[in-house]
Amino acid sequence: MQPTLLDTRHRKQARSDNTSLHSHLAKPLALAAMSLGLGVVQLDITIVNTALSSIGTSLGGSVAELQWVVTAYTIAFAAFILTAGALGDRVGAKRIFIGGFAIFTLASLACALASSAVFLIAARSVQGLAAAILVPNSLTLLNHAYADPKARGRAVGFWAAGASVALTAGPFVGGTLIALVGWRSIFLVNLPIGAAGLWLAWRYAEETPRLVQREIDLPGQIAAIAALGTLAGALIEGGVLGWSHPLVIMGFAAAAVIGFLFVWREACAPQPMLPLSLFGHRMFALTALVGLLFNIAFYG
Repeated sequence: MQPTLLDTRHRKQARSDNTSLHSHLAKPLALAAMSLGLGVVQLDITIVNTALSSIGTSLGGSVAELQWVVTAYTIAFAAFILTAGALGDRVGAKRIFIGGFAIFTLASLACALASSAVFLIAARSVQGLAAAILVPNSLTLLNHAYADPKARGRAVGFWAAGASVALTAGPFVGGTLIALVGWRSIFLVNLPIGAAGLWLAWRYAEETPRLVQREIDLPGQIAAIAALGTLAGALIEGGVLGWSHPLVIMGFAAAAVIGFLFVWREACAPQPMLPLSLFGHRMFALTALVGLLFNIAFYG
């Protein structure tokens, strides 16, 4: 039977309605994907703290090793976040965001399956690297999706609010999961979050333009990793070996020298990882100082 003209019109109208619905929902669902990406990063900052005692009992790690379970994530996150943003500019924020979410999810599975403290620390480092990929590229995708400044402001507000909820919910969620299931469940909870975020980002996020001229500041990146790693190592081992131990003193000295080299590199690089001129802006400098003090108090 041949379709009637009315049937054809109905099908066209249905397709038009579906397209309109998809277009209407695309931005909110892309925002949901970005919020999940930032939320899971913040969740893993606090949720792991509640499990350190259980992890130490299960894997037999020392106090210093348990500190590295937290610190390895933080160092990788802090060291790679600027380069991850530049990589998103060069390759495309959507590609990098999806890749980072996939790595974070797989690293979470590796954390849950860890059989030793050393393996868990390594997996946490990979988690931190993926977290560094997720944060700047999720914000880039939001800026690309919401061209209107007011709409963008509301979207960033939802994005940040979701992260705040995840950050504060970490201890409660972690304590509940540990009591009911065990410490490995605090990493397994990331798997459904990762799956949902990956699908939403793939389906609804729009790719950003590629800036192939954006360079990656590898010397600056290497210096940042070395400076942060030696500083954290000296702080951790100082509590174990004593603050006057030669290795601890050497660690602080190396961190200071490498930190100076990092600043010198950023001042001379044609496309620096961290443009020092930003600190000439009063609001940026004050915000960075407040963020530094907050994180010292929080992580300390």
